[in-house]
Amino acid sequence: MTEQTRRSTRLIRIRDILVRRPNGVTTLELARETGYSQRTIQRDLVAIESELNVPLVFENRRWRIMDGAQPLFGPVRLTLQEGRALYFAMRLMLRSADEHDPDALTALEKVAEALPKGMAEHMQRTVREYRQLPFNRDATEVLARITEAWATSRSIIIEYRSAHASGPRRYEVDPYILDHTESGTYLIGYSHAHGEVRVFKVDRIRAVEQTGREFEPVDLDRLAETLRNSWGGVVIGESRYDVVIDFSPSVADRIRESYWHVSQELEMLPEGGIRLKVSLPSLLEITPWVLSWGPEAVVVAPDELRERVAGLVKAAAQRYP
Repeated sequence: MTEQTRRSTRLIRIRDILVRRPNGVTTLELARETGYSQRTIQRDLVAIESELNVPLVFENRRWRIMDGAQPLFGPVRLTLQEGRALYFAMRLMLRSADEHDPDALTALEKVAEALPKGMAEHMQRTVREYRQLPFNRDATEVLARITEAWATSRSIIIEYRSAHASGPRRYEVDPYILDHTESGTYLIGYSHAHGEVRVFKVDRIRAVEQTGREFEPVDLDRLAETLRNSWGGVVIGESRYDVVIDFSPSVADRIRESYWHVSQELEMLPEGGIRLKVSLPSLLEITPWVLSWGPEAVVVAPDELRERVAGLVKAAAQRYP
């Protein structure tokens, strides 16, 4: 490694440490983490401002990135197959999006610049498709503010209108997890008003205020595991429903070839159909999925889901005289 390469790598590493430490870090701490002298670190901090265009503030003997700045993260080197995996992820996000995210567009354009021409052209096509979606400036600002708080473990106050509320309400939330699913983007965090972890759909958040208060995240692995047990990945529940659904022979291969849930069990039926068994904390998300299979799916258990699906199917049939 040449001295120039070593220096560039060190600058990027220091910058990334500053990004992760919004409250600042001393030159001594940086020296210990990087293995270089404090004098070298001091020169590097000057270079980070002048060469990497990262605005820094020095106060109380600590260096930090200026509030409100948007620092760039270190370079990412991707193999061809890693680029393909990222391309697939972006295509999946595009299918479920109803508005375009300008940050997603610029991220994909940057990745395209680092990949072979053939793959880059496909990524640029995805960018063009995504850009045709309507742009909602207010929604983009809301998501940006949530992201900043989520990345720095700082609580926020959100103005939220639930699906059944008559008007918006304000909640102080510690943002634990930010996730995107087929049904939208969700914020999972501790709601101080409710005294528990709640799930908020980002599309229903009208405004976000930063409080500046830091919080200690809970056991995020355990929370993520709880979410993983739900059908769509965003429902928290203490109940347990043992769901059994029989599928006709015409869709048996489709059911068998896909991975539907962490708890799934598949059982072949005598006439060529297939039975799917899963354990869920809620029936909310799986109900529309069952309905999407029409006559090819029959709920065996629990009775609550069977009756719910049957009632919805009968109501729909009555609308087609």
